[in-house]
Amino acid sequence: MGAAPDAVGRLRAEMLSLERAYSPGHHGVWAARRRAERVDAAIVTLFEGAGAPSGTAIAAVGGYGRGLLLPRSDIDLLVLHGGSDPDVVARLADALLYPLWNGGLEVGHAVRTPQECEAAAGRLDVGAAMLDIRLLAGDGNLVSDVAARIEGWARRDPRAFAKALRDDAARRAERFGSTAHLLEPDLKEGAGGWRDLYSIWLLESAVGMPLEEAGLLRGREREALAAAEEFLVRARSALHLETGKRGERLVLDHQPAIARVMGFEDEPRLIAIDGLMRALFEHAREVEFVFRAAIERLREVEASPITPPTTPAGVLEALAAEAEAGREPSAALLDSVDDLGIHDEVVWDADVRAAFSRLLRAGDRGAASLEALDRLGILAAFLPGWADVRCRPQRDPYHHLTVDAHLTGSLRAMGRLLAGEGASDDPVQAEAVGQVSDHDPLLLGALLHDIGKNGEGGHVPVGAAVVASILDRMGVEPPARDLVRFLVERHLLVPDTATRRDLSDENLVLDVAAVVRSPDRLAALYLLAKADAEATGPAAWTSWRRTLIHELVAKVEHVLERGEMGTEIAEQLADRIDRIRGILEDEPEEEVERFLRRMPRAYLLAADLDRIARHHATIAPPVGAKDVRAVHFDGTRPGTYEVLVVARDRAGLLSWIAGSLALAGMSILTANVFTTDDGVAADLFEVVGVWEPEVPERRWREFRGMLRRAVDGSISLERRVDEKRRWYPAPRVPTPVTVTVDNEASDFSTVIEVGAPDRLGLLYDITRTFAELGIDVHLAKVATYEGRVIDSFYVRDTLGPKLSDDLDTLEKALRRRLES
Repeated sequence: MGAAPDAVGRLRAEMLSLERAYSPGHHGVWAARRRAERVDAAIVTLFEGAGAPSGTAIAAVGGYGRGLLLPRSDIDLLVLHGGSDPDVVARLADALLYPLWNGGLEVGHAVRTPQECEAAAGRLDVGAAMLDIRLLAGDGNLVSDVAARIEGWARRDPRAFAKALRDDAARRAERFGSTAHLLEPDLKEGAGGWRDLYSIWLLESAVGMPLEEAGLLRGREREALAAAEEFLVRARSALHLETGKRGERLVLDHQPAIARVMGFEDEPRLIAIDGLMRALFEHAREVEFVFRAAIERLREVEASPITPPTTPAGVLEALAAEAEAGREPSAALLDSVDDLGIHDEVVWDADVRAAFSRLLRAGDRGAASLEALDRLGILAAFLPGWADVRCRPQRDPYHHLTVDAHLTGSLRAMGRLLAGEGASDDPVQAEAVGQVSDHDPLLLGALLHDIGKNGEGGHVPVGAAVVASILDRMGVEPPARDLVRFLVERHLLVPDTATRRDLSDENLVLDVAAVVRSPDRLAALYLLAKADAEATGPAAWTSWRRTLIHELVAKVEHVLERGEMGTEIAEQLADRIDRIRGILEDEPEEEVERFLRRMPRAYLLAADLDRIARHHATIAPPVGAKDVRAVHFDGTRPGTYEVLVVARDRAGLLSWIAGSLALAGMSILTANVFTTDDGVAADLFEVVGVWEPEVPERRWREFRGMLRRAVDGSISLERRVDEKRRWYPAPRVPTPVTVTVDNEASDFSTVIEVGAPDRLGLLYDITRTFAELGIDVHLAKVATYEGRVIDSFYVRDTLGPKLSDDLDTLEKALRRRLES
């Protein structure tokens, strides 16, 4: 009776000893095999101590069946019998499983006859697990019988089995994303992860011979898979040991610890966590590529032979022909490209340029061909500088993909835009495409716009230098060369100006127009901004950002077409005022006219007409010295709210509003502050609940009460915000605080731009600093992007003009508060 506890106790002690024998980052394949051997011994002891009847066996399946076991992985067991008494078999299973469960081990199991095993193989995951069946104890004939049946099932139609593996991989990729591209990848289920690697060995079982003998795997690829297996086992084991769980997603919070225990250190152009992720991405891409290639080679066994390309131009021409025909490059073609051995920098000539242009214009298939060249290590031979962005993570809240994956994604997006996709819902896109006569510079600009993200410094100036070298090597002639360089140097001009600056400032628009210089370059910038955003993620092309970008493009276009903008803006304002009068026609005329005279032009031009109608009732009545009006409405996006606060403008008001919202459990996504001609603040916020998806009325009451007490001076918000912040999750993305003070961007205000990780009360901290320094916020634009905030403030001193004294003190004060 004591055999079971003793066996499990020894096993736990041995497992703990194994964990302590090596650092968490060095539990590779050898440790996984040793762990499986220790479990084998314990299960044999349990089986022998259970008095197992004849005609029964216990077998390992799945990864454990292959003799690999990670620290927190399931121990997958199969209890086999030849039709024995069900009660007897059940008692045997209990005698084997309960001691393991009671010992805290994760055990998956099934109890079947060989015939039931064959029937269960109708499910791919069940049948695939049994392909790696391994006898632990008992009747070996039962295990041999199951192995023969399952091998027969898989080998009956290897091509059908390969298709099932490929379809399963596609479903997993849809659900879990890519291990080879995502910043928080799933190491097991994602594309290029452990499951894909395991599927390659399953394919080998299905063909019944080594994949090299079957012509499905190349020698170099076998070596790459072995290296990937070792790395994935180490990374998954480190994650299990660091977290104490069997989770498989390598989230941002865990990456510093995993990088440290796996031996990665900061380098001049690559921090340790990026070194970890870059190595992971390289291995995962190799797994993903070899998996797809092996399956394609199996399908191509009887395909017509190809004519191998013999020159770099021939490689691009062959790939372009396949892409133009709507086909991915075949495994045979890629193998012949690999055999060509292009490693040195390619000398560009007219044939190479023409073939490369064909690939750029081939849409998704052309981008896929460039990615295939990259996986073969060849694309950098065509594009110097590409190797520096290959598999490089992006540490900001906007991007979820590696730099190179984002660039090929931008190429895809640009191809779709130029083909007219989405133009029916975006008249600006349709007009921009009509302005562009040559598509090649836009496609090349999309592919290279972030080529400067190589760790050397600011990616825009670095990218400008890198792309100049690339264009020289390619032999691109003006004006295409000039346009590509302009796109790389200025690809942030439109989105950053639209979302961070005061678009009612005529000088700002004139400055942008002076940089752009022509309608066709403005069209190219807009298309690149949209393609860049679509390849980045949903947070980069929201309706709010789109509206602001459209407004800026329209204003710059009018300047470029007419050479001035005052008359155009006056006409637009007059039209808006007429429409506002129309929506407020039921209100007293004198009250409406007073409202129109008081409100700043920026509000009248930018605010949605339906919102103006809602705001009027709160803003229009006279505002007393102690009045504080706060109302909320449903926001423009699900789960968001619009908050309007109206009160007499005074120093510190914006900070009190921001602090009160934070204390009431609301996070500010956007903010726009306006001041009427008679000194009334009308501040607009888009907020979301921190703790509840739907903010209850009691929190709104709490916000209004807190704000009134802060305004009348009966409470101090600072201590309350600091206490509340302890319950708010810390920023997940390690991003630095940035502060830029610009006294040249506006004639009347100093423009201060602050970037920081999002946190409870961030806007309160910033505006409180302004209030303490006697700085008045004339206009604010606040934007939150999945964990990072970019805030722009147009400020003046309390007497009215822009700031002139000791701007360094202001910058240091902001940094000190935000970095504390």
